[in-house]
Formats: sequence, C-alpha cells, structure tokens
Amino acid sequence: MRPRFNEIQTDWWQQKQLFDKQLYKVLIFSDCHGWLADLSALRCINKVLQHNKFDEVIINGDVTDMPYISKHSQKLYQEGILKGYTEVGEIEYTKEQILKPLRLSTDAKIRVRLGNHDERITNPYNLGDKQLARLAVLYKNYNSTKYNEMLDLKESDGFHYDESDVYNLFNIFDITHGLSLNKTAAEKNIFEYMGSGSTGHTHRLNSKYLTNRKNPYVWLESGCTRLTKEVEFFPTGKTADWQQGFIEVVFTKDSFFAQPTLILNGQCYYNGIIYKG
Repeated sequence: MRPRFNEIQTDWWQQKQLFDKQLYKVLIFSDCHGWLADLSALRCINKVLQHNKFDEVIINGDVTDMPYISKHSQKLYQEGILKGYTEVGEIEYTKEQILKPLRLSTDAKIRVRLGNHDERITNPYNLGDKQLARLAVLYKNYNSTKYNEMLDLKESDGFHYDESDVYNLFNIFDITHGLSLNKTAAEKNIFEYMGSGSTGHTHRLNSKYLTNRKNPYVWLESGCTRLTKEVEFFPTGKTADWQQGFIEVVFTKDSFFAQPTLILNGQCYYNGIIYKG
C-alpha cells in the first residue's frame, strides 16, 4: 500500500478521525440516475444504514440522469419509463425519493460526488442548442446554475458536495466515478490509479485483485441503484448486464477491508441479516 499521510500533510484530519475512532466505516453506492432510480434497491440500502453504524456514505456519481440533455437523446424509447419526464421533475424526484430518505436513514456524513450524467448540468459546454434550451429551463426554475443548490445539498444537513475527480480516503483508497464501460474496467483502474479503490459508471458489481511485490490491491465496481428493466435506451426485451449493489470499506490504522454486497429483487444479505427494500 502507498504510505499514509502524516499529521503535517494536507489530509491530517482524516488520520485524526481514524485515530479517534479506531475503525472508519464507509458505504459506497452509485448510479441512482434520479427519475430512473430503483426505489426498492435504495430502500434496501437505507435499511442497512438504519441498522448499522457507518461514518460516511458516498454516492459516487450519477445522482440524476438528465436523459434529454444528451447528444444521444434520439436513442431513447420515450413511451416507457420516461413518459411524463421533465428535468425539473427529475430534480424534485431526486430530492424527495433519494436524498431525503437517505438523510433520514443515517447519522453518517453523506458525500455526493459527480458522474458523467451529473456533468450534463455542471459542464454543459459541448451540448447542442436543443439540450441547452432544456437546461436553460432548469436554470431558470431554480434561479441557479449550481447543481448543489438545485439538489438543496447543505453542509448544515450533513451533505458534502464533492466535485473532485478523485476522492482519496486515508491515502490508500481512491474513489472516482470512472470512465471505462469495459468489462475489464476494474482491472484497468488498478493500473490507471496504481492502487486500490472503487468506481461506478459500468453498472456492474465486479472486483479485481492484484498482488505484486509491494502489496495486494483491489478495485471494486459498485454496481448501480437504477432500474434495470425497461431500460430507456434498450429495445423491449433486451436485458442489461448490470447488477445492483453497494460497497462497504472498513479502514483500520494498518489497512482496509472492502467487500461488495449484491442487491437482488430489492433484497440484500449483509452482516448475517436479509434486508428487504
């Protein structure tokens, strides 16, 4: 493993938290996709949080989807789960059905990170005129161009809005939304970041372990928490190679332990208990 920061370096506050707590538990999930979220999967995570103590919860990108603010909108099947969709409606749905229940389920701090779908709002510079027109309606409704203000993410409510490309925990575990959709994304990320960590983006729950002369490394993909049936850009009957789930990472003074948990039909088996969403 890479050496940890010491207390005179920039992340000394992380080290102090670990020193004070002895264990630091993190739950990571990603890819809710707002309007397209699977609420049973999210309720399952919320029940795990209600009955287990975590220090930090991380939504690792794609909190919302924004399907029409995309150059690929012509591929959408609009009469399915997108019927009645509006961008303002998605923001309000995300606040009421995803963020508020999550906040009520845990005392942990909640870190909300950006994915490529969120960046359709925060980084719109490559959009065409039609997409910009829809985005302008969103900006006007909230009287803001700031994503965190639209989602009402307040530090006073225990939310931390994180726009960084990579969030590092204790200098040994990287968290980034990810760019690769390849089935070997976990392996690619170990070599890209030369360490251990977690990504979303692929919607798969894969892991890759690698040991060299220095250390064992692991990279975990956190799956997704969005609907996996009637996918809005797949023809009827096509099944996506996706899995729903979340990642748990427990940090100690010397190391960390990470494991994925599969959510299947709104249920998961965690720490010896079946949780139903």
